[in-house]
This record gives sequence, structure tokens and C-alpha cells, in this order.
Amino acid sequence: MIFTSNDQVILLTWEDDITLRNNASFKDTMKELVKSDSKQLLLCLEGVQYLNSGALGVIADSVMEARKYQKELVVVATQNSVKEIFNIVKFGSFIKLFDSKEEALQFFKRDQHE
Repeated sequence: MIFTSNDQVILLTWEDDITLRNNASFKDTMKELVKSDSKQLLLCLEGVQYLNSGALGVIADSVMEARKYQKELVVVATQNSVKEIFNIVKFGSFIKLFDSKEEALQFFKRDQHE
């Protein structure tokens, strides 16, 4: 897990598969992301091949929690297996999903200028 800041965007890069073994750590890290000072939050699942249903719940809860504080949390999924899971559970209907960090950062830049 890597936290970085790019202008006003807080980026969390998570590179490990999310399983029962590390789901609690993922949940704690996501809470930390949502509590950060930024209004623009980016979860990058680079390298993640698999995430369990618990991880899906953590992501969904984090997006909803962020919205309560007028923050936007978007997700980058680069692996086809994760994209497929997101499609199956229809995450795209309430979470902004991107194929790359660059696309997500461009989204936030456009959002700032509107």
C-alpha cells in the first residue's frame, strides 16, 4: 500500500490481492483514505488480480462514506479479472471506474475547472 498526494488528489495504490487474510488491513487503510483532508480520493488497484466480497463491501462503504463528507472516491482497476468482478456486481452504476491513474487524474482536473 502506498499513499501519495498529487496536487489535491490523495492516491492510495493497493497492489496485493484482497483476501480474508488482509481484508481488515484494507478496511483500515480505506478508512484512513476517506478521513484524509482531500476532497478527491483515488484508489488504484494496480496489480490486484483478485478481491473478495468483503473487499467489495469495503470499497462500496468507503465511497458512500466519502460522499457524506462531500468527497469523491474513484477507483482504477487495471487487471481484467478485477474489471470483470466490478462489471458482475455493477459497480459502475454508483462508482466512477477508470482503466488508468492518468484517466482518473484527468477526471479530477476537469472536475476542478467546472
